[in-house]
Amino acid sequence: MDSGHAALHDPIAMEPLIHSLDGAEWMRLLEIVASNLGSEGTPVSLCLIGSAACLFGGMDGRTSLDLDVWRPASDYDRIELKSAIEAAGILFDPKSTLEPNRPYLQLVDPGLTQLGSFEPVLIERLGRLRIFRPPIENLIAAKLIRADAKDLGDIRFLMDAHRPDPQKIRGIVKTLEQAARERALENLIYLDILQP
Repeated sequence: MDSGHAALHDPIAMEPLIHSLDGAEWMRLLEIVASNLGSEGTPVSLCLIGSAACLFGGMDGRTSLDLDVWRPASDYDRIELKSAIEAAGILFDPKSTLEPNRPYLQLVDPGLTQLGSFEPVLIERLGRLRIFRPPIENLIAAKLIRADAKDLGDIRFLMDAHRPDPQKIRGIVKTLEQAARERALENLIYLDILQP
């Protein structure tokens, strides 16, 4: 049997590759998740980091195959959330697949990702589901750690759209754990370059 024929019987190979989703497409999926959660019970709070502020802030052309949920600032029942997410056709916190081929929600704990301390900002309320994000200054500080091309594009958009205080961003960077702080400090030059 040739490999092409074998792939026809492989359920993973049969899953269609999906394009990254924009903010409107993600919001439609989150509305389905909210509907799946039902109206009874305590609120479910998800604090989205990474690309969320750009996706839901209207950044032209910004898409993502995943939504990153900052676990320390979120509040949910894992079993209930997993069921609602999967019923919407979204993978829940995949760990065994390096590059999932459909939208997924990833739970993120402090480690390589650092945000500093913050009070979450409400993006949207969808029934029991409440979607939050960190303040823009914290998101920019986190993106300065890696500062790849996509991060720099996000920083430029966030700086233009929100006019955050660069001094506040510098202050947050100084509170990050040492390795992350050192990388972000090296990349602070981008704040001056990307300021509107």
